[in-house]
Amino acid sequence: MNSHEFRIGDNEPVVASCEPTPDALSVKVGENTYEFLPLGEGRFKVMIDGRPKVIAAKEYKGVYYVDIDSVLLEVREPSEDGFAAGGDSAHGEKDKIYAPMPGKVVKVLVEIGQEVTEKQPMVIVEAMKMENRVDSKAAGIVKAVNFKAGDQVDTETPIIELEIAEE
Repeated sequence: MNSHEFRIGDNEPVVASCEPTPDALSVKVGENTYEFLPLGEGRFKVMIDGRPKVIAAKEYKGVYYVDIDSVLLEVREPSEDGFAAGGDSAHGEKDKIYAPMPGKVVKVLVEIGQEVTEKQPMVIVEAMKMENRVDSKAAGIVKAVNFKAGDQVDTETPIIELEIAEE
């Protein structure tokens, strides 16, 4: 059985342990136990609060991306300063739109010169057989669209660049 301790922010640590069973992966988080049934290609089915959820996981360059019903988590070892920022927040740039995880652009929802608002959908990226909508982090005008539908993207190259509106 593998056991790991997780701490999110200043919260108390949570212990999670995993144990393979013949048909599933039994995961205990705190006092709760979940049975992860494999669906293939890094995807699992699990019952949470009596409802089935599909969970997808993928490792890329030492970072684990976990998608739980279109909620994306990025899991990595803490950095030297104790923080493990992820996805868009790791870049800290409001004027650039990045893929939340490596994948394929399904649809670009904006064009150069278009005025956009904060939280406006900008692009759809498919990763682990799930579509992820990526929204704008600020209002502005689209100044560059660096990828088109069908292109492969990573988390390091901006898909869209904005000229941020003056506040």
